Amino acid sequence: MDTIDQQVVQQLQIDARRSNKALAESIGVSPSTMLSRTRSLEDRGVIRGYHADVALPALGRQVEAMVSVRLLPKTPDAVEQFVEAIWSLEETIAVSLVTGAFDVLVHLSVKDISSLSEAVLRGITSAPNVADEQTAIVFEHRRKTVVTPIDT
Repeated sequence: MDTIDQQVVQQLQIDARRSNKALAESIGVSPSTMLSRTRSLEDRGVIRGYHADVALPALGRQVEAMVSVRLLPKTPDAVEQFVEAIWSLEETIAVSLVTGAFDVLVHLSVKDISSLSEAVLRGITSAPNVADEQTAIVFEHRRKTVVTPIDT
């Protein structure tokens, strides 16, 4: 990615709803160049999509938790079986495969503590290949919405 590509990515992270013309003006290129750059970034998989960032409580999801899961056996098939099972749960909003004492980190978003208990006990611990789990309630979640490249 060159400097212009980096500026396009940064500006779209700040506000992806801006018009192509406004985006081009902010970076100092023509609208046709902007359109070409944006399409190229999409085609190369740099820009993977555009979405609305919605407040989970507005959807009735007042409680978030991170569930660390240890799997046995630790084979690609066992991991895939587990991920497929928990991905189908409506409470699951993210899944990360990780290293360390646990193999998978599952981000849940639920109505209340009772719903969390139900999701963990019936959804996660009963999923295929689960050896152990540890649940941590999220007090606050912050996420950067603008991420810049790291120079190599």
